[in-house]
Amino acid sequence: MFSHEFYALVIITLITVITPGPDFVVVVKNTVGVSRRAGFLTAFGIATAIWVHIFYSIVAVQFVATQSEFIFEVIRLLGATYLFWLGWKSLTSTAQPLATKIDNIQRSAFWKQGFINNLLNPKATLFFISIFSQVVDPNTPIFLQVGYGVVITAICFSWLCFIAIMLTIESMKPYVSKIVQPVEKVAGVIFVSYASMEIYNSYQLHFL
Repeated sequence: MFSHEFYALVIITLITVITPGPDFVVVVKNTVGVSRRAGFLTAFGIATAIWVHIFYSIVAVQFVATQSEFIFEVIRLLGATYLFWLGWKSLTSTAQPLATKIDNIQRSAFWKQGFINNLLNPKATLFFISIFSQVVDPNTPIFLQVGYGVVITAICFSWLCFIAIMLTIESMKPYVSKIVQPVEKVAGVIFVSYASMEIYNSYQLHFL
């Protein structure tokens, strides 16, 4: 069971972090507007904020699962619905050049920028609640759930640092833009399929 959780978590995290969002944008802005080091510091701030989401997600899901099966199932259904929405948004999005997302930024406190950007992002909250209610069983040992958090953080930090590196190599910039759009479409198909299956299973279990 735990290996199934691990692989599902890795796949969902990978396709989520590759899909451009607020974290991606702020790293791009700081990297292109300032330097590779600024991008790294921003990515580190984002990785730090991830642990706030992981902590309250584990606590919330554990509490709800032990207190109310109905509320837990509602959270699971909402989580699946959110993943479906993410997938649909990815499938219907249009390509945007990275340059259009870059504006003037303050050349200081890049860690703080990344931290606040991720911490106050409601999509991050929904994502982590979805992960720990959909993919991770409440009976999974806490130390394993924390380990999953380490994996999520490592994937996010590595990807954002990779983007910072690619954007500071002039010959690689065009390829970053070309890769993002097809990956986003694949992510959309995976999310919509996974969420649809979970919603269908929940409907069968509780209404049929």
